[in-house]
Amino acid sequence: MDLLHNPFHILTASPRDNRRRIMELADERSLLLESSECMEAHSELTNPRKRLSAEVAWLPGIGPKRVGEVLSILESSPADLLKLDCFSSVAETNLLVAAFIRLSFYNVDEIEVWILKIAQLFESLNFEDLMVTLNDDRVVSGFPEVSDLFSISAEIDKRRRYYRQSIVSVLNSMPPRKLVEAVTAVVESATNYGNDPGPILIADLIDSYEVDVQSILDNKEAKINSLVEKLRVAVDTNQPDSKLDLLVGHLVEIVKDWGIIAQPIQISAKSRGLDHHASYRVANLVRSLSIDIFNEYDKVDLTKRLIYMLNEVFMVVGEFAEQITEDINLLIEMQKKRRVNSSLESISDLCNDTIEKVENQPTTANLEAQKIINIAPQLLERLYDENYNAETIENSKDSIAVTLMHCAVVHASNTGDWKPCIEFLEHAVDFACSDDIKSSIKINLSEAIVQNKLYEELRPIKSAPNPRMINGTGTKLYGSTDRDQVSGSFITTYYFVILAIPILPISRYRVIPTDKGYRFLGKTHLRTLDKWHIAITLGLIAWLAISI
Repeated sequence: MDLLHNPFHILTASPRDNRRRIMELADERSLLLESSECMEAHSELTNPRKRLSAEVAWLPGIGPKRVGEVLSILESSPADLLKLDCFSSVAETNLLVAAFIRLSFYNVDEIEVWILKIAQLFESLNFEDLMVTLNDDRVVSGFPEVSDLFSISAEIDKRRRYYRQSIVSVLNSMPPRKLVEAVTAVVESATNYGNDPGPILIADLIDSYEVDVQSILDNKEAKINSLVEKLRVAVDTNQPDSKLDLLVGHLVEIVKDWGIIAQPIQISAKSRGLDHHASYRVANLVRSLSIDIFNEYDKVDLTKRLIYMLNEVFMVVGEFAEQITEDINLLIEMQKKRRVNSSLESISDLCNDTIEKVENQPTTANLEAQKIINIAPQLLERLYDENYNAETIENSKDSIAVTLMHCAVVHASNTGDWKPCIEFLEHAVDFACSDDIKSSIKINLSEAIVQNKLYEELRPIKSAPNPRMINGTGTKLYGSTDRDQVSGSFITTYYFVILAIPILPISRYRVIPTDKGYRFLGKTHLRTLDKWHIAITLGLIAWLAISI
């Protein structure tokens, strides 16, 4: 190997040359090492026991000319070093860390790229390959070869600590929110959101981050405990919902802030198969509160806010994330049942209230039936939307059908107006599911159609006529036509009579015979025959008057 390719070949020269070159080399190394390391550069390079540390911290495998080039880039344009990838893992990692701590402006994306690159390079380091590279340089410079991988491993551990400290120092120069955002982005990308093991340097970074933020997390956790206790007292003392909303909103805000800071730790713990105990502690505290205010106080909306917040903040926290998913599914199912039960209760209340009102006020049967027809489809639609079981839906529809049939019967009995009854019963048939109920409705519908045909021309009367005669003169009912076998009704004519002879037809009525006379159902039109009768009678009266 050409001596020029060994940055430590100077150690084979004369003592004076060695001292001069050591000084030059130390100046170059100052670009890569901490100032304390630079102070020890002379002794490290000349002391065989310390030489390994200096070699690992330098650029092993890179010749002097190339070293000069990359150091020049490091000084003038450190960001360009990210594009170079033709060095050994140790050399490139040393260069990138040196460049990283020199960059002046960052955004989260840039921070993420640099830290991931450094971590991946360190992860790819192979001790045996490094030993070969170091020994190639040592053969040329006349130093004993390294044969102990343990020694190399120990030196790499030192560099690992230095890399972590360098990254942390850069992150600490950022605003707190940006720092958390950057650390979160790095650990998410490095571990595939906690699903894969990440580079060891990322784990080191998160461990350091956890130590730094622990006091902040503890402080926020204390506030969370305090708010949970306040909420328990508030719901237990029946405080107004407005106050509960404010307390829950404050709790949600604090837990989310806590979660933002804890998220990198949660993700890293998940990627390493570990539990973040603080997350379980906080999550279970709030979850217990949400369960209690739901089970004991029926605060559904507040429970929803807390559960969905927990799902957002602790979605990567192992078994707890599964519990929250189950809680959400259970909450959704319970809300669904409540909505369905509410719809069922609405239908039941509607039917019961209608029947009660119609019994107490028969004249309202028409209006109550119309209300059923308008409202019932909407209530049933809720049951369909929730995919509720068919039997329950059918029972509800039967209740609606029976209620409509009841309204129709009451209306007909009270008014004798059968036409609206037909409409009510037709709707009832559409609602009915039970064969027995449907059959009963159809029987009533057939009867309503017949009765409507019989009574559709009847006009309501304010009062029934009072047939009376004195010495064969007065008013009397004569005749019976259009008999209805079911009701026993018929149409009769109301006459003015003289000597028991019907002289003048006054009007016609449909009546039902009773023990005390007749029940008048309604008034109908005079027949053509009756009109001729009137005309003839009036004509005779006029003729007699003229003749006399």
